[in-house]
Amino acid sequence: MRYAPPPPPQLRAIELHNTFIVIKSQHLAHALRAVVDYYPSILLQGPTPGIPAPYEVLYHHREQLARYKKRQPETHDAEYALTTARHIDVLLKFLDAAWGQKLHDEEALHARAMPLATSDSLWMLFKPGEVVFSKYSGKWTAFVVTQFVRGGLVVGGPPLPHRVHAWKLTYSGDTFNRTSHELRIEPFRGEQAIANLAVIPARFFRGADGKEEPAAVLAEQVRLGKLMWQLTQGPAYMSYEGNLASQEGDDDEWSHPTNTTGFMSGRVMVDCNGNDGGGYREYDSGRRRSRPPRNGVQAHIVVDPLPYFAARCDCEACGKIEAEPSKSLFAGFEGVRPKVDEMPASDLYFTVMYKVVDGFILGERRWGSFNVDQLRDVQFDREAFKFLVLDDEIKLTVKALIGKFASVQGRVSPWPNDFVRNKGQGRIFLLHGSPGVGKTCTAEATAELARRPLISLTAGDLGRHGHGVERSLDYFLKLGERFGAIVLLDEADVYLERRRTSDIARNGLVSVFLRALEYYRGVLFLTTNRVEMFDAAFTSRIHVALHYGPLTDEHREKIWLNSFERLERDSEGKVHISVATREYVYDSRDVRSLEWNGREIRNALQTAVALAETEALGDDLSSMGGGNDKSTASSTPAKITVTDKHLRAVVKMSRGFKVFAAERQLRDQYGIDDDESVRNEYDDDESDRDSII
Repeated sequence: MRYAPPPPPQLRAIELHNTFIVIKSQHLAHALRAVVDYYPSILLQGPTPGIPAPYEVLYHHREQLARYKKRQPETHDAEYALTTARHIDVLLKFLDAAWGQKLHDEEALHARAMPLATSDSLWMLFKPGEVVFSKYSGKWTAFVVTQFVRGGLVVGGPPLPHRVHAWKLTYSGDTFNRTSHELRIEPFRGEQAIANLAVIPARFFRGADGKEEPAAVLAEQVRLGKLMWQLTQGPAYMSYEGNLASQEGDDDEWSHPTNTTGFMSGRVMVDCNGNDGGGYREYDSGRRRSRPPRNGVQAHIVVDPLPYFAARCDCEACGKIEAEPSKSLFAGFEGVRPKVDEMPASDLYFTVMYKVVDGFILGERRWGSFNVDQLRDVQFDREAFKFLVLDDEIKLTVKALIGKFASVQGRVSPWPNDFVRNKGQGRIFLLHGSPGVGKTCTAEATAELARRPLISLTAGDLGRHGHGVERSLDYFLKLGERFGAIVLLDEADVYLERRRTSDIARNGLVSVFLRALEYYRGVLFLTTNRVEMFDAAFTSRIHVALHYGPLTDEHREKIWLNSFERLERDSEGKVHISVATREYVYDSRDVRSLEWNGREIRNALQTAVALAETEALGDDLSSMGGGNDKSTASSTPAKITVTDKHLRAVVKMSRGFKVFAAERQLRDQYGIDDDESVRNEYDDDESDRDSII
């Protein structure tokens, strides 16, 4: 007996399909070309087209062939039509025999209440030209199939995935282009629910939650596609809540923080063309990674052309028809420019758009990418200005000056040319006063009143060195102009201090800022509490200077009242402020003696609410810090009551801290070491407190 060694482990047996149908009948070839509109992987032109087993193109068009047999073009004479019908019958009978019972069994699986499929026959589900859904960057996305390439389980080796070649429409900053993708389905044994496949035909896709009707899913995709089209027309002010998306082409040097996919909730400026130059493309190296992604595509640009005309018979008789043939379903899909071209009429066009747009996150002052389905219209706080605790004269002045700049019906557009014709024609407000008296709130409430976005900046956003400040300031002010936004520079003291001959660096910084204000075309708010240090040159650049005096007890009472009202309103009744709490803050000597400013009052109330919520939860703190996990919602108390006990605790903590700070200041002033001083415990003894403060 001769010993036969086992085959090397790297050898694998793969089933090869090398059986072909060759179409020799011209009647049949013309019929196929009349019904096959889009099948890029098969060439049906030529005298004898060949089709490999298992004859996918014939399976996917068998019903069209059967209909064509009965309803042929009127140009066919009786003999030609009869021959064509006979040849179609021969083909369909051959196919039925070739496919056998297996095909009918697979179709029966597809027709079940919970549709199933087998791995070997997945090709039946994926007809080129039809829509499928697959997860892309964590989101179910619509694609158009171009080809199905079979994989399968392999003897002696890893399984080969089934590959669905498909494309979608991606916006490139100017044009919608088709981009190709390879979607993969891992092979499996037995039967599997079609809804659980990695790629799902649209007729079986019931949404991310599996509960929607396929028709409703497609209708929503069309709606979102049309919204996407509108968003490409120019910057749009919107709200966003959800995970940030990933744009294609995010492997370049700019992309890292731009494509953070964490949760974000807040207002944004959608700007699909924010990287088209005009000061947005170039920025200092510290900001480079925060500009919008290039929106170029990592996937390949599709090169196979789409048919412009619908399929039709190309026999000699039909070829003599002079009338222009009807257009293909994909006519007009290539190279559409939203700002130039008319909106496509095809719902399919909007269905297969990649519905992700670039934009600027106002609260974080960086660029990101947003899923269109999580964008909403901004709900402006119409009462924000009413809740400002300011002198009536200041409120009337601000309201009068800003009223003419309100956006029309909430639509945001760049600042108009007739608003700013030359240098020095912007509107610059200087708000000066002690911390916490309402300067920042004035700018925020003004933006709500004007229904315009607010870009809020600090010295940390601009830097402290001349060249960097100039580029940063130019960048943000140009964004303000582009977005028609109100720009707020909080605590602008460092840029406004008077110049000194001994400090050349500071002089350069002030000069840069002066030049920027000279040419700014928009509304700018500057806040400071050191107006006495201003350089005299700023006087002529500032249009309105408003002084905010110290808060009185009457002011503080109004701030408390407004804070209570807004808290109960914004929580939709979930948070209740007890009568005892209100009486405590209005009448308590302890509260008055702290002389809290507006910011401290807000912080104190937030802390009291947190204490009340913790008390309401009792020992169950599982929902605290739960972030956006909806599973913790059931642990949140239905109603939270803030009592005077909660606020007394906050007052005690604050008073204790101020006692400690005052004691520390005295020790530093007189050079007393910690070991020599008598430490003051945080108690309620007013005599001890009065001896220190």
